[in-house]
Amino acid sequence: MKTFVFISDLQMPYHDRKAWRAVLNFIGDTQPDEVVNIGDVTDYPQPSRWTKGTKAEFEGGALKDAAYTRRYYCEALRAEYEGPSSLLGSNHGIRPGQYFAKNNPALLDDEHPNPFTEDKLLRLDEYGIDFHEDFYDFAPGWTATHGHLGFSLSRYAGGTAIGAARKIGKSVVCGHTHRAGVISESRGYKGRVETLTGLEIGNLMDMKQANYLKHGAGNWQQAFGIVRVSGTKVFPELVMINNAAFIVNGEKYSA
Repeated sequence: MKTFVFISDLQMPYHDRKAWRAVLNFIGDTQPDEVVNIGDVTDYPQPSRWTKGTKAEFEGGALKDAAYTRRYYCEALRAEYEGPSSLLGSNHGIRPGQYFAKNNPALLDDEHPNPFTEDKLLRLDEYGIDFHEDFYDFAPGWTATHGHLGFSLSRYAGGTAIGAARKIGKSVVCGHTHRAGVISESRGYKGRVETLTGLEIGNLMDMKQANYLKHGAGNWQQAFGIVRVSGTKVFPELVMINNAAFIVNGEKYSA
């Protein structure tokens, strides 16, 4: 049996440091077969469309934020875990590369590819972390994707993931919405049943640092996912985080 740990939406440097430390403790203690980050590991606010034409656009910071993520995500993960790990492309992750390509097209050609793609900014090769631009088919009948690639967003936890599963015909693990939920749907006849599952794995962001919420609360839940694979059988589990603590198999983990 293989065990995958799925995490999403830290949006460094705006992550919940205690929650991330608790998840790291769990990863270090259990040593899963693979750790998969669904994306938005870095926020990259400067090159976003929200700051276009404002003072914030010219304050810089994308390179500094990438260095921060290398230290507090890549290095922190590798300090606890040496096994296989992946990062998926995401809407926040593509911001620096898109910004550079749009504003500096004369500097790009076939011999000089974009130097600001996320895999290059985070130097993933140096940390032995694989990069999947869109989808990662990690188990029979299952794929992982961030959730930003043309899927309809649901207000309800798990709704975006099951919607994506319906669209592509595979069970889906996704992030993007910051919501945590798992929904399954089954169909068939004469004893033949097919089940699709959508696993939406929440976030590890510090909501208090999301200034755009105007001091309110978003419909967000902190969580991460565990998926166990035995042959062709796949068993998804959602782990809810409460005040930087959670319980797996009767064991409590905290910062």
